[in-house]
Amino acid sequence: MMGNIEIRRAAAADAAAIAELEREIFPDAWSEDTVLSYIDSAFVATLDGETVAYLILRLIAPEGEIYRIAVSGRHRRQGIARELFSFAVSAERTRGLESLYLEVREKNAPARALYDSLGFRECGLRRGYYKNPDDNAIIMVYDDENTCI
Repeated sequence: MMGNIEIRRAAAADAAAIAELEREIFPDAWSEDTVLSYIDSAFVATLDGETVAYLILRLIAPEGEIYRIAVSGRHRRQGIARELFSFAVSAERTRGLESLYLEVREKNAPARALYDSLGFRECGLRRGYYKNPDDNAIIMVYDDENTCI
């Protein structure tokens, strides 16, 4: 990694940069207003002052769900997602997090490989869950018991 990476909880001032990354990465990008509505559940990674990644994790203790995790295309494969995930999990464990869920496109092999490497395990399938393009959702869980509800 080049430069100086900082990972922290997001603030309202980060919403525009997160929304910009949304548009870069996702075909179903969230608007800035939607991002703002989840800002209290968000974490950002900045590199030399530029927002290069974010994670939105909703916690309803003891369970959490990752709604979004994304890294700018030019900053992928540098360990930023892993650092961001570790920071967010550590922060949310202090608030009661015990198990964490997410859904990922079945055809998104890079994301699935990342989640596998982080310790997530597949625990379910939602057929036809995603649109634009159509895809199934793999439900994954991260916890000490490796269970799925």
